[in-house]
Amino acid sequence: MLPTEFIGHLHPLIVHLPIGILIFAYVMMILQQFRKIEMNAAIDLALLLGTFSSIIACIAGWFLAQSGDYETDAIFKHQWTSIGTAILGILAYFFKNYRRILATATIICLTIAGHFGGNLTHGEDYLFASQNKVSTTIDSTQMASFDILDTTKANIQVTARKSFIYRDKIVPILKTKCYNCHSASKKKSGLRLDSEDFIKKGGKNGLIVSVGNPNKSTLFTHLILPEDDDKHMPPKGKTQLTRNEISSIYSWIKKGASFVEEIENVSDENISVQTPNLVIPNTQITSEIITNIPTIENESIKINESKLLTKNVETVNSTVLEKLKQQHIRVAYLGNGSNYIAANFVNVRNYQPSLLADLENINNQLFSLRLSNQPINDDAVKKITNFKNLSRLNLENTDISDVGLEYLKALPNLEQLNLYGTNITDKGLEALSKYPNLKVVYLWQTKVSKSGIEQLKRTLPKLQIETGEFQFAKPDTNKHIK
Repeated sequence: MLPTEFIGHLHPLIVHLPIGILIFAYVMMILQQFRKIEMNAAIDLALLLGTFSSIIACIAGWFLAQSGDYETDAIFKHQWTSIGTAILGILAYFFKNYRRILATATIICLTIAGHFGGNLTHGEDYLFASQNKVSTTIDSTQMASFDILDTTKANIQVTARKSFIYRDKIVPILKTKCYNCHSASKKKSGLRLDSEDFIKKGGKNGLIVSVGNPNKSTLFTHLILPEDDDKHMPPKGKTQLTRNEISSIYSWIKKGASFVEEIENVSDENISVQTPNLVIPNTQITSEIITNIPTIENESIKINESKLLTKNVETVNSTVLEKLKQQHIRVAYLGNGSNYIAANFVNVRNYQPSLLADLENINNQLFSLRLSNQPINDDAVKKITNFKNLSRLNLENTDISDVGLEYLKALPNLEQLNLYGTNITDKGLEALSKYPNLKVVYLWQTKVSKSGIEQLKRTLPKLQIETGEFQFAKPDTNKHIK
């Protein structure tokens, strides 16, 4: 990072100093007037410190504005009211005979500058955001029902629906979670999301939507990266999108990322109610897409998994499930009457090797396992090989090595393997070539090389290899690529 960039990033920290100190000086002036207390020395010091810190904040703010992430007009208003605050503070310090008037003008100017700063950070409607929410309901007049006569079946109720997904579902999400950094007042990475044209245009790093393919659209994939990842959106500390909100963006892109109203006919059996006033087709993505790096739409995976899921397995004892939940392991049935289970360690804070041993009580039913960001090593991988029906395994940001990949060859039904952020090298790729049913592997931010990827493609031409925006480099055993 350049020194000027670092100074600019200090602005949000420094800017609170003059606000607090100048307001404190003004409060002391009021107290002095009404309570007849001698406080001139303290007021002088507060004005001096407040004015000095406001000048420093202005300098840091100027460097921050050079990033080009902010709208020029909004910067202009905030910049000059801030400079005006500093000038008035200086005058109030030196011209004591007019201090009351000058200090009042300083506080007024400070308040206006703070408001414009809030616009830059939180959006222009941040003060009254609750009054400007976009409605997400569909009026009943938009729905029309009619019967279709089938000579071989009973009448089927079909609904003709006008759906404007972008306006009614996507805009409210972007407005509340994304506009703060990607709108007219602030354009982080040169990206704006407050209009159709800007979404289509993308930002400094290129297009963000690949129509029909959310797995290639950074508008979606950056949402589900680990929160500690530099590319995760919204940034850590900001209000994150809910599962349903991410699901809505995925479905919108998958259906073509349309910006116009559409009419579609759906039968009753394909309609589900998301909220009391909003009727949507039952095409929401599964929770597994949200809890993992994007799931690839692979027909062979669907076919093979369908075959596996049709095999009957015994129901898991409720006591066993309750014990796992008490250990903060998220377990859930896959649905549709299946006894297969997905287990997720996302809420486990103090991982112990015994937790994997406890999963052996559901080894026949375990279909999907996520161990992201846990201290999973190669010894732990040995235990995973007991789960013979495991189809999806997420080892993102764990401590496994190439040795651990040798063990996983024993999983006959493993089809998706996520190795994002691990220390896997080209040697580990050799082990992958021996997996009996592997269909998709994620290798983002690993230590594999481009030549290793090419060799794996030649060995397994049907294997889908996801590398994201991975920058290939020669394996380096001395340092971890972050």
